[in-house]
Amino acid sequence: MSGAPELVIDARGIVNRFGDVVVHEGLNLAVPRGTIMALVGGSGTGKTVLLRSLLLLRAPDGGTLQLFGQDALATGEAQRQALRRRIGVLFQGGALFTGLTVLENVLLPLREQGQVEARLLPELAMLKIGLAGLPADAAHKYPAELSGGMVKRAALARALALDPELLVLDEPTSGLDPIGGAAFDQLVRELRDLLGLTILQVTHDLDSIWHGSDTVAFLARKTVLAVGPAAELARRDEPELVAYFRGSRSAPYLQESMTRSQWNPK
Repeated sequence: MSGAPELVIDARGIVNRFGDVVVHEGLNLAVPRGTIMALVGGSGTGKTVLLRSLLLLRAPDGGTLQLFGQDALATGEAQRQALRRRIGVLFQGGALFTGLTVLENVLLPLREQGQVEARLLPELAMLKIGLAGLPADAAHKYPAELSGGMVKRAALARALALDPELLVLDEPTSGLDPIGGAAFDQLVRELRDLLGLTILQVTHDLDSIWHGSDTVAFLARKTVLAVGPAAELARRDEPELVAYFRGSRSAPYLQESMTRSQWNPK
């Protein structure tokens, strides 16, 4: 007999506002351990604002937030820092330091936050670079010398530097061609299985949404309107979900799902 899944993120009743503008009201989000969840929604639904709250970069204006089973909003700064160290972040566009090599970018969090002897850090950083699927010779290149896909992988290596339990990816496949995007999705799945990661990714990439995620959390109406696999959300009748999952760009994915499941929409 198995119990309820362990939640890495358990956000309840979250409120985020800026002055009179309410971005989220009564938002609930639960991310089970080991899940790859896509956080999606239209422009202006507050995906970035929600990420900032989940990453303890902005305190929500209401609600509760538990990370790894701990009350993340009631802790002091030292405890919040400890929670942040358990989270790796791949920022939109990679956000690598352009004046540092890939190796130096990965070494940065290890030197600032890690607790490994200094002489071992280069070897550890090279391990992370390899895990991200980069060749060893990429370590000594600068971001300007890398392709778009290699930049993403270098940023991923940096996000993995401190052995996080939760990996947050902000538009990880944006700007990549379909082959590169599919390869990155596959890498993410392999890392989840190898390292036991939980992954939350903000994405507009339909291939990642339909094929690269276990489940999808859809933001609309100032809350998480629905959670489930993309094929399941495509069957629902809320106007926002119909527009997103049954639009012309989603048609090939929807048709594929219908063929597999023999589902016929009413």
